Amino acid sequence: MNISRKLVAGGLASPSEFAVKPVLSLFAHKHSAFWHSTRLIGGYEAARLVDRCVALLEQEHALNDRTCLMLKQILSILSLDEGTELNKHYMGFFAVIDPFDPVLEEIRLLRDELSFAIDEAEKRLSWMETQKDASV
Repeated sequence: MNISRKLVAGGLASPSEFAVKPVLSLFAHKHSAFWHSTRLIGGYEAARLVDRCVALLEQEHALNDRTCLMLKQILSILSLDEGTELNKHYMGFFAVIDPFDPVLEEIRLLRDELSFAIDEAEKRLSWMETQKDASV
């Protein structure tokens, strides 16, 4: 019996829940930090993006095209790399942050954690596909 079947049979998680767990766990522990960080950089529209993404992840317990796009948008906002692009709608929010404010380091840590969680979820999805192919 492969591990994805053991996960389901043991009641631990469905295969899709197994894949999305790193992202769900991160948001369960740091939802407020993500919300406030994205609001600081991108305003309330960005903070609502976090809320919508988390709600979809909790509802569906799976990564799909929509949630993956939302996660990448959140990651893009937190990356601060686009802060120098004047055409971004949230440039005004970014411009008022003091470059020496310690909150920037916290935002970078959140970005790194989210990037790691997304990578882990993608690895799990890929691994599950190989397991499914192997069992056929």
